[in-house]
Amino acid sequence: MAKFICADRNQQTLMPYNIEDWLPQNHLARFIVEIVSMLDFKHIYSQYKGSGSTAYDPRMLLSLLFYGYSTGIFSSRKIEQSTYDSVAFRFIAGNHHPDHDTISSFRKRFLPEIKGWFKEILLIGKEIKLVRMGNIYIDGTKVQANASKHKAMSYDYMKRLEKQLETEIEQLLNLAAAKDEQERELDLDIPKEIERRKDRLNKIQKAKEIVEARAQQRYEKEKKEYDSKVEKRKQQEETTGKKAKGRKPKAPDSSPEASDQYNFTDPESRIMKTSSGFNQCYNGQGVVNDDMVIVGAYCNAHVNDKQEFIPAINSVSGELGEISSAVADTGYFSEKNIDDCKNKGIKPIISTAREKHNTYLENKLNSDDDINYGDTPVDKMNQTLKSKEGKDIYKKRKQTVEPVFGIIKEVLGFRRFSLRGEFETD
Repeated sequence: MAKFICADRNQQTLMPYNIEDWLPQNHLARFIVEIVSMLDFKHIYSQYKGSGSTAYDPRMLLSLLFYGYSTGIFSSRKIEQSTYDSVAFRFIAGNHHPDHDTISSFRKRFLPEIKGWFKEILLIGKEIKLVRMGNIYIDGTKVQANASKHKAMSYDYMKRLEKQLETEIEQLLNLAAAKDEQERELDLDIPKEIERRKDRLNKIQKAKEIVEARAQQRYEKEKKEYDSKVEKRKQQEETTGKKAKGRKPKAPDSSPEASDQYNFTDPESRIMKTSSGFNQCYNGQGVVNDDMVIVGAYCNAHVNDKQEFIPAINSVSGELGEISSAVADTGYFSEKNIDDCKNKGIKPIISTAREKHNTYLENKLNSDDDINYGDTPVDKMNQTLKSKEGKDIYKKRKQTVEPVFGIIKEVLGFRRFSLRGEFETD
């Protein structure tokens, strides 16, 4: 008769288990606990007065959050449940079970410190030779906001709805002043109907003001760029004595566009184009090194990546080391980005057009000598991209920064923010 090793759940032990024996020595949970123990928590501990009930150690709570994020568990409720279900979470919490309110409150309270801890962890990685600088690879990804796109309203629709509400309020006021039998037959609570429309009208008018303010900010930025282009074109014509090629720059308009959006759930988010259509999103920017380590990251509501190239470089701490080259796809290409990057002493390698597929043999057979380059910024960048050094560096972009976003979204399942609004730590 076959014998089996059975689970005897009533078996008692003479000595209790040691929590240190629960995990292998090379487990990720141990690594996170060790890294968090190296972080500076003086300014955190100083914010605890010591009165009231005994608080959980901030290092333990941060370790729970870090391990949860590293394994695809982002909800504070699921982290709390994992302190009962998961051996790794039990190890980190030391067999304690902080409730989800405690975890959530800690995350919100010390959100500004996370940026500093991110930098500290990278510096620790540098000291133990895990973080190396040199070439950096930049890319962006759209992450869904904690809001529905159906709660967004266009500027054009705001104006139409504003007129409609004003008309309805006027009709209700006239009806309230009437003293005939029609008022009773309508079965309307006129004061409530008026109040509801006034409240909605007030919200729409405030939303309009915000959209108009955004349009003014956009105009001021575009006006500077327009003036710069006009001046550059004028200097070129004076130098060459010929009319500059191409179309004249178009003067920007300060008025909002009809399609400008405002979301009433998360006003700072924007409608953005994604692989699954248009969604209410934020634009996440990531910077990684050759080893796929994230060395810089931030998020905002800018739809276009072109203006994010230099801010992405600036998100990398200078303490990590010198950057030799900054690599990005065609969405980041502009003459200004090239010039600004060179002024920082960094070599820009930015694609000038959408990459073709299955070009391995073509690239191998065509030498740089077979290509005639011009003097425009596009021509010079193409020359860099066709050089052996440029090819070797640029081809790593797809195998460094793009897989990082793939891991975050597909493996960890992080596709939607839990918090609302842009968060500034500076």
